[in-house]
Amino acid sequence: MGIEFIRNASGKPYTKRWARGIDRIRTPTLMDVSMSEESRTLTAKLTAKGAACQGATVLIQSKGADLVVFDGLRQVASIPNAPPSVRAAVDARQGMAPAVVERVGILGATAEIKLK
Repeated sequence: MGIEFIRNASGKPYTKRWARGIDRIRTPTLMDVSMSEESRTLTAKLTAKGAACQGATVLIQSKGADLVVFDGLRQVASIPNAPPSVRAAVDARQGMAPAVVERVGILGATAEIKLK
């Protein structure tokens, strides 16, 4: 009795309503997952409070076991334990890589730096 009532009330066969639902599932929505290019964001320890500002273009250079961040000719931060993949990316660019300061910590002791 339930399915007959639905068919009579809607005026269309029940299967066609499901077919439209499948079409709606296949259309893109806001929640679709799309893979973008790989981005590397590192947390750096600033040498002095206010040494770097958000949006500044900096240069990351390898120095021994650490990575050092330069803004022009002055050192503004250091990255003590960089992942091997980041070190390999910096070494592939002759030991230097451009980056952007994405965010400076609330207390001004750390900064998030994204490799270009």
